Amino acid sequence: MKRNGIYEWIFQRFSTILITVYSIVYISLFLSIETYDYATWTTMHSVIWFKVYSTITLIIIMANSLLAGWQIGTDYTQKVPLLGFSTLFHSFYTLVTIGLLAFGLYILWLL
Repeated sequence: MKRNGIYEWIFQRFSTILITVYSIVYISLFLSIETYDYATWTTMHSVIWFKVYSTITLIIIMANSLLAGWQIGTDYTQKVPLLGFSTLFHSFYTLVTIGLLAFGLYILWLL
């Protein structure tokens, strides 16, 4: 069964909207701070709803990254005549994305 990419297209548009909303919320919170010091900054980032919202947004960004890597990989790695290059490329961006997700979750929840 051949795929036409409609679900991927819808996901990219939906995730872009969610990321934009997160950016607006983040900028609004940042602009509403009266004093810009470390205590205020850590207080803003330590609220549980903000951590959960940031985690969901981070997961969406990483899923969007995986989809973009897949799209780029299927478009361009087929033109490289090296055996296994496509698999290596897909493995690379998948590992990088998982690493960035783990690092982001570490920052959000443990620091």
